[in-house]
Amino acid sequence: MKRYPYVARAVAEGKDSAIFYVGKRRQKIEITQETKEVCKIIEEISKRETNEDVLCMIDGIKKGRCDVAIIHDVHWEKNAYYDKKRKFIEKVYKCCIKLQLVDYEEIINEEIV
Repeated sequence: MKRYPYVARAVAEGKDSAIFYVGKRRQKIEITQETKEVCKIIEEISKRETNEDVLCMIDGIKKGRCDVAIIHDVHWEKNAYYDKKRKFIEKVYKCCIKLQLVDYEEIINEEIV
């Protein structure tokens, strides 16, 4: 989610990878069909959401804004924001599972914390 703006821009431009810098380090994320599907899922969730604060949160995440900046724009306390963000990420993950973008082995090997 943190690198979504770079990935979404690369997908929109039809590139094979997203190359960007974090600090002074060069980062590269390969753009696969699965990556494109995740971007579509995030856009679809954004289009279907009706709650203004949730839309503001999703828009902030899509723009790459930091959590503190987004919290200032919504009407939630810090804990509520992180709970809503977790639910958003879980919703994206559930959609990925439904579209069979996540393997069984990947799910079963996920650590429970």
